[in-house]
Amino acid sequence: MVIKSNFCHGLLMNQRLSIDALRALLSVIDTGSMTRAAQQLNLSQSAVSWKIKRLEEQLGRRLVDRQGMTLTATADGEALLSHGRQILQAHDRALAHFAPSLLQGRVRFGATEQMSLPQLAALLAAFTHQHPQVDVQLVIEQSQVLRNALDQGTLDLVLHQQFCDALSAEDVVLATERIHWCVPPGWRYQSGDRVKLVSYGPDCFYRRLAEERLSAAGIACQVSVECPSVAGMLAAIAAGMGIGLLNQQSIDRRVQIETRFERMLPLPSVAHALRLGAKRHHPLLQTLQQQVVQALGPAAVP
Repeated sequence: MVIKSNFCHGLLMNQRLSIDALRALLSVIDTGSMTRAAQQLNLSQSAVSWKIKRLEEQLGRRLVDRQGMTLTATADGEALLSHGRQILQAHDRALAHFAPSLLQGRVRFGATEQMSLPQLAALLAAFTHQHPQVDVQLVIEQSQVLRNALDQGTLDLVLHQQFCDALSAEDVVLATERIHWCVPPGWRYQSGDRVKLVSYGPDCFYRRLAEERLSAAGIACQVSVECPSVAGMLAAIAAGMGIGLLNQQSIDRRVQIETRFERMLPLPSVAHALRLGAKRHHPLLQTLQQQVVQALGPAAVP
C-alpha cells in the first residue's frame, strides 16, 4: 500500500497545470462563450477550445458543461477554478513585481446592467492585477445617469446604451442589438385597452420610447412599475404587471416578444458604446479603453 501511494503521489507531482489553459478556462466560464473568451484573450476560438480539451484530458474530468446556450462550469470545473483563480492571481503578481506597470491612479468606470457584467468584472479584475497601482471603481447605473455623471466629471468613462441614430461622435461602438416589446405569456392587446408599462424608472430612455410609440398609435398607457434592474423588469412583466422594452440579451423564457406590436410599433436598434470623459487623453484611460474595446468588441453581444 505504501508503494502504491508513493507511486500515485509521484504521478501527481509530475503533472503541471498550464497557466494559459487555466486562463482560457476562467475566461470561458466568466464570459459563457468560447467566442467571447477568444476575443478577450486575443486567440482563435479553436485555440481556446483546444486548451480546454487538453486540460480536460490531462485531469480526466469534464470541466465545461456545453449543453446550454451559455457555457458553465461543471462541479469539477468549479473546483479547479477555485484554485485556478488563486494561481493566476499569484502568477500575475509575480510578473508585475519584475515588470512593474508605470500606470497609476484612480478610474471611475460606469456601466449599464444590460452589458455582460461577468465579462466586464473579469476584465477589470485582470486590469488591476496587471497594474497594481491602479484603483478602479465600477458604478452600475442607467445610461442617462451615466452620461450625466460623465459630463459632470464624476465618472471618467462609461459603457452606456444609446439608440444607433443618436450616437455621439465620441462614442466607440462595441456592439449593437435589437430591443423588443416584451409581454407576459398569453398577453393580448384589445383595442381601447390602457396598456400598463414596466420601466427602469424616470431616467429610462426605453420608457420614453415606449410612451412615444404608443401615443403615436393612439394607445393609452400608464407606468405601473419602476424597477432599476433587469431581474426586476423580467419578474414584473412575467407576473402580468405590465409590458416593457428589453434588449435582446436580457430576455429570458419567462416573457414573450409581442409580434403584433413589433410590426405596428417598430423599435430602433440599440448600441453598447464606450465614451471617455474630460481626461480622455490620460494614458491610464487610453490603455483601459484599448483593453475594453479588445475584450468587449463585436463578439461581446450575441
